[in-house]
Amino acid sequence: MGPPALKKYTFFTFIFTAAALVALFLPEGNAAGPALALAYFLGNGQLIGSRILPRESRVWRCFWGTLTFAAAVITAASLAYYFYRLDLLATAVVLILTPAVFALIPAESGLLDDLMARLRSAIAPDRTPLHRKAAAWLAGLALLTITALLVFYGFDLLTGAAGDNAMRSPWDSVPRMFFVVFFLTVLSAFITASSGLIGELALLPIVGLALLATGVAAAVYSVGFGFDPFIHQATEAVIYKLGAIQPKPFYYIGQYATVVVLARMFKTGVAAIDAALVPAAFALTVPAAFWSLKRSFSWSSRDAAAASLALLLLPLSPFIATTPQGFADALALVTFFLALPACSEERILPRPVLVLLAVTVTLIHPLAGIPLLIFTGILLFLTAYERRGGVGRWLILLQLALAGCIALPLAFMVNAKFSGAGVTVSETLLRTPGDLLEELSGSGIVSRQFNAAFDFVYFWRAVREAVLAAAGLVGLVLLSRRLKGALAYGISFLIFIVNYILLRSVVSFPFLIEYERSNYADRIFDLALFLLTPAAVYAFGRLIGRVRRSFPALRIGLAVLIAVLATSSLYLAYPRRDKYESSRGWSTSAADIKTVRSVAADAGSAPYVVLANQAVSAGAVRELGFRAYFPSLDADRPGDIYFYPIPTGGPLYADFLEMNSALGSPAVARRAMDLTGVDTVYFVVTNYWWHAQKIISSAKKLADGWWTVDDTDYVFKYVRNNSHLPVR
Repeated sequence: MGPPALKKYTFFTFIFTAAALVALFLPEGNAAGPALALAYFLGNGQLIGSRILPRESRVWRCFWGTLTFAAAVITAASLAYYFYRLDLLATAVVLILTPAVFALIPAESGLLDDLMARLRSAIAPDRTPLHRKAAAWLAGLALLTITALLVFYGFDLLTGAAGDNAMRSPWDSVPRMFFVVFFLTVLSAFITASSGLIGELALLPIVGLALLATGVAAAVYSVGFGFDPFIHQATEAVIYKLGAIQPKPFYYIGQYATVVVLARMFKTGVAAIDAALVPAAFALTVPAAFWSLKRSFSWSSRDAAAASLALLLLPLSPFIATTPQGFADALALVTFFLALPACSEERILPRPVLVLLAVTVTLIHPLAGIPLLIFTGILLFLTAYERRGGVGRWLILLQLALAGCIALPLAFMVNAKFSGAGVTVSETLLRTPGDLLEELSGSGIVSRQFNAAFDFVYFWRAVREAVLAAAGLVGLVLLSRRLKGALAYGISFLIFIVNYILLRSVVSFPFLIEYERSNYADRIFDLALFLLTPAAVYAFGRLIGRVRRSFPALRIGLAVLIAVLATSSLYLAYPRRDKYESSRGWSTSAADIKTVRSVAADAGSAPYVVLANQAVSAGAVRELGFRAYFPSLDADRPGDIYFYPIPTGGPLYADFLEMNSALGSPAVARRAMDLTGVDTVYFVVTNYWWHAQKIISSAKKLADGWWTVDDTDYVFKYVRNNSHLPVR
């Protein structure tokens, strides 16, 4: 890059950075914030994309440049938090220095000549008469419009079903018409993409579908969905206000930094940014898949767009609510697709971009970042030494694979030494393979209720992972014939599976509730499936090409099958309440929020603890943050205790369950007092709880006082100095 170009680059960098600083110091709710923030990210993204992908179109330079720049901002903000804090001043320094560092990086000299020859051959001159071009364009535009309208109608149905009452499933509120609309939208998107009439524009409704599929919870649950997002939003709110939270968490900083920086620039508050983050990140996988397939294999836009619809067949549960694991998984999936061109033409995108994304994912969640670093390292090693054979290359590769196989169990053991979390290793299972296989095996039973639609949906759930894995393995075989670096996917998949087996059976997490102890292993299995996704999408694209040359009935059948499977995956992604499966969890309601406020008002300045279910505890985290902790007075249950139950092994949650079994017994309230050293305990019973009326009737007689909130939440108060609870 010569001096004139550098001056031009520096000038625009200054302009975009100035826009970011103006946005940063605007008052809350200012409408100019989002526009200035977008100018900062998209403007710098365009500049960076012009340097790393100089011969791509402006759209793709902006897309990949913005993603690269955003990853750099996340990394810089995370480091600022680790070594200092992320207050307003530190955020400003990050926003200034990040584009300045990119200005110092030498520009890429360009793509390989043979790549350009492939691109020129793939984009041959179109000699179709002008009137036919216009007719085809208008037809494609009509298809695009219909699909876009269906997407908007789907969002309208979701927002119309939004509510703040307690829900076990969003499908209790969402009308059934939504599934019809989603099915028709997938069908229309597949037809639009396969027609090839509007080229890359066919990608837009597929991105909308990805947002629609993963945005149900954000649209329907007005108060919030799940439990973990409340914890993360409360943490982000503290960092947003104070710049840091004590003690500083070692994990998840990548997500916290992202939300805090965006909230400061967009002026919308952390909750709105947090709720939209992971669905938006998952939507990025669609253009990532499209571009990677086109650039790696010179596919046409219609083949790449149609194949990218296969992303809707994935298990979508990790992407329906914002958690560090979901955010990390989405960016890891983008990176897995981005690595495809690195297997074919390593200079399509500079290698440091892959490394940067892997580091960013690690800062968001190590459980996804460490495997991604392993994959990236193996890929870079294979592509760097692909022309060097010999035993030495394979020995190094074997050593990398063996180290990768024990990376996650070792990371958990090291973390346990520093954090005090109890992690154990079962050597017995290592010595008895039969017991190991039994530990890994599931029930394998598929229930049938003789309802054609639901029988198909739950059959798809039973076979989905096997089908997607098989498609991925078939895709790897096909890829290995064209891409030498495809071996990195196969080796990394085996490494991920070994880590899954070890975490699922050999490594134990006794500090978690029993039904959550396999969560870590299950996440690695999901990541292994995501690793195979590029190969599976490639195999699906090859299938589309063959079907297109076949009978029309077969093409129609494939389109309908994809629409049915995508709609099934949508339904399965969220909690359900039907004849086949009934979710036990209830969402946090407006009444729960009122209950938390009423308890705080009744207690005043006196210390207290509350025994309540997960939904009410989530409401407390949202309303009160991390207001109070009490040191445990029980040597058998050491540690600091949050004043509401945390349903991941916290001692108060066990007391809450016992309080229900004991029908509001003062003796259980006394144990909670003795555990925390407080003199007041509140017991909250929601009207949907098992045997709620029986518990409520008994607790009214035993408690020192009680009241109800909206006739849904019943609050019972226990004080130490009374006839039921003797003084210590």
